[in-house]
Amino acid sequence: MKIKAIDLFCGAGGVTRGLLDAGIDVIAGFDIDISLKKVYEENNIRKNGLKVQYFDKKVESITKKDIYNLVGSKTARKTNKEKFLLAGCAPCQPFSLKNKNRNDKTDHRRTLITYFADLVKETKPDFVFMENVAGLANLEPDNLKYFLKTLKDEEFSVATGIVNAKNYGVPQNRKRFVVLASKESKVQIPEGEYDGVTKSYKTVGDVIKNILPIKAGESHPSIHNHTSSNLKDINMQRIRSTSKNGGSRTEWDDSLILECHKNFEGHKDVYGRMCWEKPAPTLTTKFFSYSTGRYGHPEQDRAISLREGALLQSFPENYIFFDASIQRVAKQIGNAVPPKMAEAFGKYFINSI
Repeated sequence: MKIKAIDLFCGAGGVTRGLLDAGIDVIAGFDIDISLKKVYEENNIRKNGLKVQYFDKKVESITKKDIYNLVGSKTARKTNKEKFLLAGCAPCQPFSLKNKNRNDKTDHRRTLITYFADLVKETKPDFVFMENVAGLANLEPDNLKYFLKTLKDEEFSVATGIVNAKNYGVPQNRKRFVVLASKESKVQIPEGEYDGVTKSYKTVGDVIKNILPIKAGESHPSIHNHTSSNLKDINMQRIRSTSKNGGSRTEWDDSLILECHKNFEGHKDVYGRMCWEKPAPTLTTKFFSYSTGRYGHPEQDRAISLREGALLQSFPENYIFFDASIQRVAKQIGNAVPPKMAEAFGKYFINSI
């Protein structure tokens, strides 16, 4: 029994890569940034040798016909003994607890989950997967309620929960809200095989320790995307004053401390170094910047590179990002669903048939 999939809000292809690695045949991804087409299609190849197609199209413009032209109608799928997974990870910024405007109901991105639900009703998938920030579960917005009600009205078995990517082999402490739905069997959130006890979490050292060194502001000539951002003189002094392997700004001389931090004990990860023996902190789209989190390299005097960020998100070493802008590539990487996490959920769906 074969599962075909469509990836909505596909971005640079984190979900697609994971589902392909799980053995699911991803046919196409949809998003609204044409600059993503090359990174998405060049890195995601189906078993038949064809590229997974990228379509530059708003989710509200996607029709039942669009989907059926790609995966076949419900009747055709039944005849061919094929199942259909509709995956979608809508932009998470409106629901992030770090977003001070998260209660702004005029933000159009809040409606994307509703459009996703409508596509579920129209295209009749056998499986549904959705991922978003953990804050979505805490806020319980109306569109999430609508999405879950739609799944139940369509007679899916539904499971929701907050998971941590580190439990699924991702070397990163990254909590996310997920929805899994199935018409094949009763569904539950699969436990990851990495629990920190019987199987140790993947760590920063496991995936980036052997990458050749570079200096701040340099790019390695033979390693794709192994590029780090430059550091101002004051930030170079700061990182040199931060002990290797997990040091923090609390070690600095007073002359290096920002005024806003002198009487503030919070956000101690800012300007910190990662630790070899631990999973990375949650990567944001700003992970290339030393001043925005614990994104300092454990030993070298720089922030982690784009390649290191991609590896900490569990992208394969040969997954190449083509944009020349550090900021844009970091956004593609930081916004992605970690492929290893998507792979775990893909395998769960396959094993449920």
